[in-house]
Amino acid sequence: MSSSHASARRLPSLNMLRAFEAAARLRSVTRAAQELSVTQSAVSHQIKALEEWLGASLVAREGRQLALTPEGAAYLPSLSTAFDLMADATQRIGRATQRRTLTVNALPTLAAQWLIPRLSGFCAQVPEVDVQLATTASVLDFVPAAFDVSIRCLSAEELALLKARPGWRGVRFGAFLPDALTPVCSPALLARSPAPSKPADLARYTLLHSRSTPLAWRDWLATARARKLKPAGELGFDHAHLAVQAAMQGMGFALGNPDLVADSVAAGLLVMPFSAWTTHEKEFYWILPERSAQDANALAFCDWLQASGHATQDALATSVLASAI
Repeated sequence: MSSSHASARRLPSLNMLRAFEAAARLRSVTRAAQELSVTQSAVSHQIKALEEWLGASLVAREGRQLALTPEGAAYLPSLSTAFDLMADATQRIGRATQRRTLTVNALPTLAAQWLIPRLSGFCAQVPEVDVQLATTASVLDFVPAAFDVSIRCLSAEELALLKARPGWRGVRFGAFLPDALTPVCSPALLARSPAPSKPADLARYTLLHSRSTPLAWRDWLATARARKLKPAGELGFDHAHLAVQAAMQGMGFALGNPDLVADSVAAGLLVMPFSAWTTHEKEFYWILPERSAQDANALAFCDWLQASGHATQDALATSVLASAI
């Protein structure tokens, strides 16, 4: 509408219109006053002022009910529609300018090796959400309601233990990525000495341990039938991703999750000479507390984790197949 038309509008005050629309819609001055957070006398005063402004009677009393005159009944639908349109437009503006925060708690290794490199995909998918990522090494000792979404690596027994805890009613779980382990090292390390052809050949190398998973090498060597292997040396790190980082620097062999290190393998930073020997006893789960069950952003994040997990596994399977051909 042109500015000349806009300046020509002749309208009563918004307070008059709101008072009449609420009272006419609810058929009650009392309920209109409650909705508008004003007194009943204020509503009645605004309706009377509107009638005087229009020069027409809009409402009439029928006992305790508020009745509309023909003029009032004809006026109400247009006013209600106008207020609905204004409310919708205001909400759209509010949604466009209001940013939401999604708090996510994850294990350090998953965060460093897999989640952070892919997180921009979720941010592009839901640009109005700011993700706050916190990491912790604690697997079982945490309160799910402290975050919108938590991510943990759990065995079947640990999952059952969490589900049985008091206060965990309504908490949802979803497995999205396997926690498998296989030895990884830098290609440069293999270039300096004869490449190992069987697990027992790891005795010539330094094994890089993680204090967060102290039994990982023992379990893998048992699976590979090399339980009694004595390595050339050992180095320990606080977290598994630090051990993998050391492996990239050619310091020895670390145990890595093929899905988590797939990007590094594709980039030529790591190799997996014993991918045929892989342990797999746990799964990475997203954990959704009851308070997030209706949160569209938390649900979208869990869906994104599921899709990203499937994509990672599909890419790894394709890579392994290509290397075998």
